[in-house]
Amino acid sequence: MSSNPLERFRRALEQRGSVICLGLDPNPDLHPQTAEKLRFCLNMVDAVEPYIAAVKVNENFVRDFSLADHRRLTEKIRGAGLVSIYDCKMCDIDNTVKAGIKLVSEMGYDFITFNPVMGTLSTAVKHGAANNVGIIVLLHPSNPESSKYFRATLGDGRKVYEKILDEVVENDAEGVVVGLHPELNEADIRVVREVIGDGKMILFPGVGAQGGDLATAVKAGGSAILINIGRTIIYSPNPRQAVVNMYNRIQEIRQVHGEKHF
Repeated sequence: MSSNPLERFRRALEQRGSVICLGLDPNPDLHPQTAEKLRFCLNMVDAVEPYIAAVKVNENFVRDFSLADHRRLTEKIRGAGLVSIYDCKMCDIDNTVKAGIKLVSEMGYDFITFNPVMGTLSTAVKHGAANNVGIIVLLHPSNPESSKYFRATLGDGRKVYEKILDEVVENDAEGVVVGLHPELNEADIRVVREVIGDGKMILFPGVGAQGGDLATAVKAGGSAILINIGRTIIYSPNPRQAVVNMYNRIQEIRQVHGEKHF
C-alpha cells in the first residue's frame, strides 16, 4: 500500500464506493472500561465496514487507550481497506507538534485533524510528510458558537476561515475540516473546493445528531469528500442498517445532482 495518505484516501473512496466516515465517539458512561470500549470500537468497524471509506477516532473519547490499543484499532481499519483519522485537533509549537505527529504515526493513523490558530501549519505539514501522516486543517467548525471566531472579519476584509484557507493552499496540506455550520452555505463550500482543488480531502462533520444538511455537503463538496457520521450510526439499534440508509441517501443525492458517484 502506498505510504502517501492522500493516495490511500483516494484508493479507499474508489475501492469502497463510499464517502462515509464512521465517527467513533464511544460514550464513557456507556463504556467505562477501556477494554470494553476498545471492543466496542473494533466491533463497530466490523459491523459497518462494507459501507464506509474511513474511520475518525475522537481523541477525547479514547484518552485511556494505550499505544497497543490504538494499533489494534488502526490495524483493523487499514486491514479493511479504510483510512483512519485521529481527531485530536493538534495545535502547538513546532517541537511539540513534531512529537505529537511522530506518536500518532506510531499509533498507526493515516491523518490527524489540526487546529491552525497557533500559526504552525507549515511545520505540521513538514512533520506530517516525514511521518506519513496527512494534515486535515480545521477550517470551519460545525458548532454554532464557532462563528464568534472563525467567521470574524479581519482588517483586510477576509473572514478568519478564509485566511486559514489561504494558508492551507500555501502549505499544501492534505485537506480541510468543513463543519456543516448554520451560516456556511453551499456557495461557500463550492469556493472552498475551488480553492483547494479537486484532489484534496474535505471532511464534513455535523451530519446526523448535530443536524447538518447532508445534501449541502454532497452537492457542493465534489468527489474527494468524507461525510462523518458518529452517534447516528454507533448508537443506532441497528448500526449496519443505519449506515446503509445513509449510504443510499448519499448515492441518491449524487445521482439527482450529477455528482461523481463511486
